[in-house]
Amino acid sequence: MGYRSEVILAIGPEVMPQFMVTMAKSEEARKLCWSDHCEMIKDYCDIKGAFLFRWSSIKWYDSYEEISALQDFVNWCASERIEVEGKDVDTSEFYRFVRIGEEMDDNEAEGWGFDIHIERSATY
Repeated sequence: MGYRSEVILAIGPEVMPQFMVTMAKSEEARKLCWSDHCEMIKDYCDIKGAFLFRWSSIKWYDSYEEISALQDFVNWCASERIEVEGKDVDTSEFYRFVRIGEEMDDNEAEGWGFDIHIERSATY
């Protein structure tokens, strides 16, 4: 069975070259992103070259090669700077990673590039 998460990764065209390096290095990550997603939106938010990937009920363990590869990409985005239109900018502006675990306090959100957030609510 295992512990499952809901995961969204949104990538702007500014960090797409590094994402493609990740894809080239990991066949399993390529399969996860391009075939095994629950949803993929090309040109997300009407931004040419932006992508959103969503996985539902996924085992998001760093011990899995494909997850480790994607986590390495997210870590790169969280710590690098790139040149965009002649300006040195923080890569965190060009991606968003959100993971919702099964437990109420097991959530992750990184990057600021897209308006994707976590909402948990009780309804009746």
